[in-house]
Amino acid sequence: MATRDFILDLGKLMIGIAWIDGRLEQDEINALKELLFLLPDISGEEWMHLELYMTHAVSDAERRDLLDRVLSGIRSSGDKQLVLETLEKLVAGDGAGRGAVGDAPEPALSLSKGGVPESAFVEDIRQDLEGRSTGLLGHLTAPFRQTLKRKASQGARENRIEDFIKNTIYYQLTSELQQQGRTLSIPETEARKICLAAGLMAHVAWVDNEVCHREREAMTLALRELWNVPADEARLITEMSQARIMHGLDLVRLTSGFCHHTTIEERKAFLRCLFAIANAAENTSHDEIEAIRQIAKSFELPHQEFIEAKLTIPRQDRGGL
Repeated sequence: MATRDFILDLGKLMIGIAWIDGRLEQDEINALKELLFLLPDISGEEWMHLELYMTHAVSDAERRDLLDRVLSGIRSSGDKQLVLETLEKLVAGDGAGRGAVGDAPEPALSLSKGGVPESAFVEDIRQDLEGRSTGLLGHLTAPFRQTLKRKASQGARENRIEDFIKNTIYYQLTSELQQQGRTLSIPETEARKICLAAGLMAHVAWVDNEVCHREREAMTLALRELWNVPADEARLITEMSQARIMHGLDLVRLTSGFCHHTTIEERKAFLRCLFAIANAAENTSHDEIEAIRQIAKSFELPHQEFIEAKLTIPRQDRGGL
């Protein structure tokens, strides 16, 4: 039976392999943690040891030392089999591999281990363990890194799906910038809130099924003045929200998301901003007032706050309403 130190060293070795290019992104760390849960019976204290190795880059010397400790820790055929099975699970990334490692390979095997046929991968690892060979590191590195990146990208896609559902404008904005090789200058949490605000402004501007030039300018100005968004990014967010509102946006998700990211004082100020958007095209219509009334109700603000925000628009610009 493998010792706990041996299992722990095996986990540390895999973390060392993950650090082999000197970088470990957050989505890769999340994927790495998921893979390391495949190690047998890791305790809370042992997990803390593993997490320590994830916080700072592992050097080549540390990797070689970890490899030596794993190889020297194999004291029985049972240890050897455990290492082989665990490594294959970690590289497969699904906790199961393709059956028992000692089984004869199936007739047709896919190229699933970094471009190496699975039967050849298993045989290489087996020989490395038999001969206590340092070649184990080379045979593991590419397949494990490939598995890590695949699982990281899967996690990233799942997060993007949530963005697409809950904050469509933010999803489209970041997707567009990613294609251009650009990133937003504003923090992510702030960007999410701002994109929700842009969606609500676009909702009010689109009440008459048109977003005019003055309304676009008012939206851009609001983003700059309320949240200090740089001019070029404010224009881009406005364009994205205008394009998206034409295809429909979920008002419930917009208001609930905005409430989650803002304080009551921010929502009060934003209510006045919405009336400024509505009035940008010379006057505020009854339909625009009702749209803002609905948003104010979703913001869970007292009706008096809605009245006070409406009164910031001259009486003649709202037809006496």
